[in-house]
Parts: sequence; structure tokens; C-alpha cells
Amino acid sequence: MDLSKLKAFVVVAEELNFRKSAEILGMSQPPLTRLIASFEDELGTALFERTTRQVKLTGAGVFLLKEGKEILSRAQGLESEIRALGKMKTGKISIAFSSTGFLANLPKIIREFQDRFPKIKIELQQETRAAIVKGLKSGRFDVGFLEGSLRDENFQFHSVQDENLGVLLPKNHPLSKRKEIELKELSDETIILHPKKDNKDFYETISYLFVQAGIKPLTYVKKDHEICPLLVATGKGVSLTIAATQNFAPAETRFVPIKKLYLPVSVFWENENTNASLKTFLSFVVENHALSNGKPECLMDVMRL
Repeated sequence: MDLSKLKAFVVVAEELNFRKSAEILGMSQPPLTRLIASFEDELGTALFERTTRQVKLTGAGVFLLKEGKEILSRAQGLESEIRALGKMKTGKISIAFSSTGFLANLPKIIREFQDRFPKIKIELQQETRAAIVKGLKSGRFDVGFLEGSLRDENFQFHSVQDENLGVLLPKNHPLSKRKEIELKELSDETIILHPKKDNKDFYETISYLFVQAGIKPLTYVKKDHEICPLLVATGKGVSLTIAATQNFAPAETRFVPIKKLYLPVSVFWENENTNASLKTFLSFVVENHALSNGKPECLMDVMRL
């Protein structure tokens, strides 16, 4: 089907006046009349009923007007998309993430960004929080997905998700049947923690929360080769974590949310980073994934103290 003829038909079908339609299309009336007649011959059916006084659509004309407008709209959109692909931005961006940052919204963000900007190469690297901060400062990484905040004026951030903080328990634990608990109910538990060197802010925040709750539970700092969910499953203690952890935790464990505690996951970048692809990525995140406001009782507020 000739789209130029379809476009002319749509104009005439909406105006039901050949003279006015010719003016809109920037042509004289006789060529327009011949074009419509040729279009009808190609389709093998009349699209208009013409009299000396009026022009009306036939049943086929009514149908083609509706479908034709959709075809033209789609064709215009397709043309714009093709042109955009031809002018597509190219480049590279290095993204680092902590285990918590990955468990949040990162896979969805990366997938959608790659669909929109396929010529921008993405390099992904999982690191500890300390290594990510160091890499952002050195320029090794362009952005980092991290839980909590960074107490450093050299960084900016956008929050992309507020994760409900909870506790991973052995399945047979008395609290495992609860829908949610309060932090003070963990006073008699052994809390499994990552080493302070791996995530100083989170370590200190958890300690602060225990003080605020008026409890002083025992703690076990895991060794580098140990995995928190497995330690929980074997009865070594319980672990403060986010809900997504239960997706890969052993079947012998259960996640229970802690009432009114949320852990923000944000994308961070260094102020002086001039990578053009970084600007494209950040604009995409702000437009499609940034949170307008965090939850009021959020660990970010604690982690900024």
C-alpha cells in the first residue's frame, strides 16, 4: 500500500471536501481526484460516494479511515525510531554494585537502558562497598549501586528503591512464623554481620539501631569465605538483610520484615566525572527509576547522622 496515497485518503476522508483537502496537501484538486481514483482502483473498491452536493465515505472508506490513521501513526513512529537509531549515542559506562545494590532494581534498569541505548557498552562489576567508593573516586567506576548513603560531599546520588529491612532466620525459629517483628525482639539473638571494613556505614548503622532500641545482642562477624544465609541455615545466628535475599537463601531459612525499617538503594557518582555516557545513564535513571521521596522512617536518615 502506497503511504502517500493513504495519507491523501485520510485527509479527504476527514474533510469530505476535495478542494479543501487539496489545499491542505499543497496540490491542486484535479491531481488529488486522480490520486484517490487510482487508490480505489488498487484496492478494488470505492472509498467515497460522490454527488454534486456532497462527498460521503462508503463502508470500506469508514473502515480504512480508522485503520489507515493507525498505520500512518505507526509508520511515523517507526521512521522516528529508525532516525534515532542512526543518531544513537555511543560510549561506555562502568557500573559497580554491592550484593544489595544488585538485588534491588539494577537488572531491570540495565535491561531497559540497553534497549534504549544499545550502542552504549556497559561493564558490570560486583565489589564490596569500600572498593566501589574507592573506584568511583579513582574513575575506575562511573556509577555505583549501593545501599544507604555516602558521607562524602564529592558524591551525588539518586535513590532507586527502598528495600524493607528484615531478619533472615532459621525456619524453625520461634519468630519465623511472624508477619513482621520489632527490632527489640532480637535482643537475645546472635546477629551475623559483614566485617566493618566491607561496609562501615551499614555496620555502624546497625549498631546505632541496636542502641536506639535499647538492646545489646551478641554479634558474629562472618569470615571472608563464609556466606550469611548458610550461616543462618546452620544455626550460627540470624542476619539483618533485605527481602530479596530470600530468593536465593536456603530452604531452611525464612525472611521476616522488621517493622518500619527501610534500606535505600541508590545510584552514586563522583561530582567531577565528565563521561558523556554517564550523563545519558543518569538522565535515564531519573526519568524512569528515581524515587521522588524515600520512606519517612528510612535507614538513610540514620546513615546520614
